Amino acid sequence: MPQVPSLFRVPWLWQWRALATLAVYAAYLPLSGYGPAQFRFDAAEYWELSLKFTPPGGFSLLAFDEPLRGYLGPLLVLPARLLCHFTGWSMLTGARVLGAGWAALLFGVAIPELWARASGRTLSGGRWLVLLGLGFIFWRDYFNFTLSDMPALVLLLLGAAVLGRRGWAWASVAGLLLVAAVNIRPIYIACLPGVLWLLAGYGRGLARPQVAKSLVALVAGVVLALLPQVLINQRHFGQTSPLVLAQRPGKEPLYLRQLAWGTAYQRYETSLVPAIPRSLVYADSAGQRTLAAQSAGRFNSYSEFLYFLVRHPFTSVARYARHLFNGLDIRYPTPYPTRLHPPGQAALRLLNYALLGLGLWLAWASWWNPGKSSSPVNSAGSVSPCAVLLALLLPCLLALPTLMECRFLLPLHLLLLTGVATTWQPRAWWRSLGGPVRQLAMLMLAAGWLWGCWQLSEATAGQLRPPSEAPQ
Repeated sequence: MPQVPSLFRVPWLWQWRALATLAVYAAYLPLSGYGPAQFRFDAAEYWELSLKFTPPGGFSLLAFDEPLRGYLGPLLVLPARLLCHFTGWSMLTGARVLGAGWAALLFGVAIPELWARASGRTLSGGRWLVLLGLGFIFWRDYFNFTLSDMPALVLLLLGAAVLGRRGWAWASVAGLLLVAAVNIRPIYIACLPGVLWLLAGYGRGLARPQVAKSLVALVAGVVLALLPQVLINQRHFGQTSPLVLAQRPGKEPLYLRQLAWGTAYQRYETSLVPAIPRSLVYADSAGQRTLAAQSAGRFNSYSEFLYFLVRHPFTSVARYARHLFNGLDIRYPTPYPTRLHPPGQAALRLLNYALLGLGLWLAWASWWNPGKSSSPVNSAGSVSPCAVLLALLLPCLLALPTLMECRFLLPLHLLLLTGVATTWQPRAWWRSLGGPVRQLAMLMLAAGWLWGCWQLSEATAGQLRPPSEAPQ
């Protein structure tokens, strides 16, 4: 590990970053305030789904028969379940062990590695610690639970980063990781254009035989991850599809239902608040009135939804702009809030709004001044930053019309946090503003941004409905 004087200036080895992250979450998660009785909802569902692999008589991968979930998410929960079986620990404790491992991979390996390959700059110890701290502030309690969001994003980021390495073995790993992310979170199928862009630059600097060998290995990794899902779909549902069906037999697709929910409601949180059990659901009154004009108050097909957008273009754009803000408006650092207004919530929100504004400003400045950031997009071992952005942002775009939860925009939020942690130079930025007049104007602009974000958030909060009105 680096000596203390250079601890913040030099990059850390990935092993030290992973160990430091693991230590932080291993120390925090047992003190986070959740008890075994609060291990419920989707987290408990993933835990129970892992039981499907162990029918009486042994282990069977093809025994998994849930059409709405991919097999890999519950399969990755299985080690935690076995740990609890042999130790007698609660499900929550097993989930915390697993969550600390995912946190170590996300903040210790995946984000720094992909950043280095996309930007050409390794993270110094100080900037990485800032990133770790920001991720902890906003997402820390998600690692208490066996949800799909963190594992899927970790695998997607690792898969994109591995595409920057050369060799057939790394190519097969990349194919396996990328398809695993899509299997765990089916909406990540939208990352395909970005992945294809990454693949287009994969053979740069390699001889044709090497490229061919690597592509064959990548396809082998893809097939290895997809084959069990194909066999599961054939065995239980009579369909030869490599993708998660995301649809129960005889029912409409889950995403189509989500489109109707996203029209009628602005935002959703799963609730452990005693006075508001199960659901914190925020209505969209205008959307509910418009949706009521549809047959049965829902969309019967995707073409019907597209026709709905054509008939209501301006209200739809405004609705999804609110969804974008609501998805980035983190009011709780947890998927399961236990209090409607926990201590420190106002500070969390204001810090988030400030970072969102700063992240957007940095993105705008980078867009209009590309010469200030040198990226080795033409060097071996690098990946195209534009392709990475496309792979991360398209799934967020596909999630915008749905019933918005903050975790749906996890890639975008972490992207903004990473941009702030890795590129912002406060002193140089402040000096670049020039004299006191421009500095004062910037402070007033920042205050107006914070006020506007707060008002938008409060307007959504004012639409809170009782759990009985939550979509089913």
